[in-house]
Amino acid sequence: MSAINNALSELSKSQTVSKSGLERAQVQVVKRTNALPWLISGFTLSLAVGGWAISQQPVPVLQATSEVIVSQPISTNTPVRSPTTKLAQASDAIFAAPQRQSDAVANSLPTNADTVVEERVAPIVVAQRTVESNTLSAPLEQVEEYNVVAKPVLIAKAGVSHQPESVVTAQVKPALEVTTGEVIVEQVELTPIQLAEKAQSRAEKSLDANDLAGAINYYNDALRYTPRDSQVRQKLVALYYGKGEVRKAVDLLQKGIALSQDDMSLRISLAKLLLKEKQNTAALTPLVYLPSNPTVEYLSLRAVLAQKSAQDEMAQESYQKLVQLEPDNGRWWLGLGIQLERAFELTKATKVYQQALNKVGLSSQSQQFIRDRLVLLSRLEDQTNAN
Repeated sequence: MSAINNALSELSKSQTVSKSGLERAQVQVVKRTNALPWLISGFTLSLAVGGWAISQQPVPVLQATSEVIVSQPISTNTPVRSPTTKLAQASDAIFAAPQRQSDAVANSLPTNADTVVEERVAPIVVAQRTVESNTLSAPLEQVEEYNVVAKPVLIAKAGVSHQPESVVTAQVKPALEVTTGEVIVEQVELTPIQLAEKAQSRAEKSLDANDLAGAINYYNDALRYTPRDSQVRQKLVALYYGKGEVRKAVDLLQKGIALSQDDMSLRISLAKLLLKEKQNTAALTPLVYLPSNPTVEYLSLRAVLAQKSAQDEMAQESYQKLVQLEPDNGRWWLGLGIQLERAFELTKATKVYQQALNKVGLSSQSQQFIRDRLVLLSRLEDQTNAN
């Protein structure tokens, strides 16, 4: 134990000696630079540079412009929502411009006016806000819907001093009424002619598609709207005749003739149809009636059929009218000469034959026939005189 105690005592002594040998070091304090003067000087320098830059810029010439802005109607139809809805949208008009009518000012203005004073009117702004409600409010008892129409306004600014007076004249148009959600149903009644035209158009389309039955139906509809339309009736007759339904075709033509006595085209069509069916005597029936102003085609067909059917009076009447309508046609003179010869009016027949030789439209055979008849008529006259 004594050895340990001695060791400990020596150790404590050595530590005491080492502690007593420690001395405080002398360190020189470093001086810190103050940054405040640098900050102030930099700020002052920047202000000086900025002021110099602004002074060097050119001064802008302000031109005031005047423009009329017609505000559009603002509809504030707020939708009514359920009481349990948490979000509600409201649209309020912040500003509604009053209506002002500017009168036209007509004054003599100086010719050296270089500036035009105009001013721009700020448009109307509509702000929309969304209101959030954390609690359920009571249901709305009464909701009114209305339209707020912002009317146009014209603002004029006084003239600039030391400048010639300038006048701005504008015409303000009233805002148009805007009706939303309106449907107009207008019933238009077509005339029978328009309905017939539509039916004919459908019939032609059916013919292009080789739909004969559909075309016949549509032409029947058109004929029902305009029963006196001879062209539609003749087209329908042609379709029936093409199908082999001759009886229906004849009935259609006869009904048309009954509706219009002076319609010569229907009478000619019926006569030609009966001629194709080898009914020469019946073909003359629709041509017996003589209209007030008959055409050459009508009279020529009437004269030929009457001549073949031995209806000499009808044939002579037709040829006499043909000679009056076309006096230079030799065929009509030839036909009239034949009818006069059948009526034993030989002297008149000789004169008519001689007229026919001097006209155009005759073949060489017809001319030879006329010469033979003249020779025969001269012999008959000689025999008559001898007796």
